[in-house]
Amino acid sequence: MKIIEKKPSVMGLNSDSYLQYLVLRYVHNSENPKWESLKCLDTDEIASETWIELHNIAKSDVENQGGSLKGYEFVNDELIIHEKINSDCWPKNWMWVIES
Repeated sequence: MKIIEKKPSVMGLNSDSYLQYLVLRYVHNSENPKWESLKCLDTDEIASETWIELHNIAKSDVENQGGSLKGYEFVNDELIIHEKINSDCWPKNWMWVIES
């Protein structure tokens, strides 16, 4: 019998692509009436608090499947890794990496 190892998959997304991912995955594919009003909005019309809530749902989903979701940014030519969002404002210049 041949043992097949599952190789991790990694997806890197810039800030705009990550917002689109969240909309497609958690707004358009949801039957939750809470997200219904977001379906017609552009990404720049959605509040930071909502983005953070969607991100936390995505992070929980990825981690429950054994993966990780992290944000990365450059500060003074240094790469900073963020395990979570530590403010009420959506981080606009991060890169997002989803590993599953």
